[in-house]
Amino acid sequence: MAPSVSSTHFFKDLSKAPSVTGGVSHCNSYEFIAPDDVLIYRIVEKKYDGAEYGYIAEVYELGFYEQDTFINPHIDRLRDDGDSDEEITQQIMALEMEDENKAILVARFAYDPISFLDIHKQQVSGIQIRGAFVRDKNSGTGLAGQIYRQLVLAHDHLVCDNVQTEYGAALWAGTIRDVVGRVDIYDYAAQQYIQELGEKGLGVFGFVPWDLNSAENPYIFKMGRWVNYPFQITRCHHIVLIVSQ
Repeated sequence: MAPSVSSTHFFKDLSKAPSVTGGVSHCNSYEFIAPDDVLIYRIVEKKYDGAEYGYIAEVYELGFYEQDTFINPHIDRLRDDGDSDEEITQQIMALEMEDENKAILVARFAYDPISFLDIHKQQVSGIQIRGAFVRDKNSGTGLAGQIYRQLVLAHDHLVCDNVQTEYGAALWAGTIRDVVGRVDIYDYAAQQYIQELGEKGLGVFGFVPWDLNSAENPYIFKMGRWVNYPFQITRCHHIVLIVSQ
């Protein structure tokens, strides 16, 4: 279950909903506002039967009647009054001014349930990310980090995918640490924490959590900073990254 940085052919297309042989059921939905912005998003979690992934979280950018003339200035006023983002979201949604025709799908995240032992050796449950899609317009804006933060608040524990793209690895090494919270390196085989993930893709005591899965195809880096990051030589299937509430 190691976070392997895979070769360039690795790709999970979540730009469209996965095909299913079974049914789809609605599990949960909740809204959040982007920090220092006036955009409100809704996460809709669905359970898929007979799909490659057990669950899908679809993320929509919401639209409102009188968005520019009332909603946006009202959000600014609430922020000036010192209201938290959670309070602002609740107050805006309570106005019942949402225009459902303006909702835009901006992201889709796939995940499966997972359980492990916490630092106190108690069994806990969370979700493991299995794939992600963010539309081009929202890519690189920090939206993925905010969505991961909401998933942690909803599910307590978020675990990285067993195979990542370079961009996914960079998300965990940087944005998630900055936006969501502490990221820990975890030995899933031994069911124990190793150490906290620190700067430059390393544990705070030097542990290397990523391997470079390039046995068949030499890896071509697209992000300059990752060229100098260290990787395990052999695949370490038992290592994952975890962020908790």
